[in-house]
Amino acid sequence: MSTFLRTLRGLVLGETWTLPLGVALVLVAGALLRELAPDFWEDAGGFVLLGGVVAVLLVAVRGGT
Repeated sequence: MSTFLRTLRGLVLGETWTLPLGVALVLVAGALLRELAPDFWEDAGGFVLLGGVVAVLLVAVRGGT
């Protein structure tokens, strides 16, 4: 568990570009989805963002940066 926390601390403090770039991509994808499918966005937009951020976090932590 302490290894995970150390890795997470490193990601949050900016020692990698994976997390900030991934979150930026999720936000851009969310904005596009909101424009292209407003009804879907209204129903599931929060879950889409949550899933995207969790996926980015898992990829960043798995990278072992």
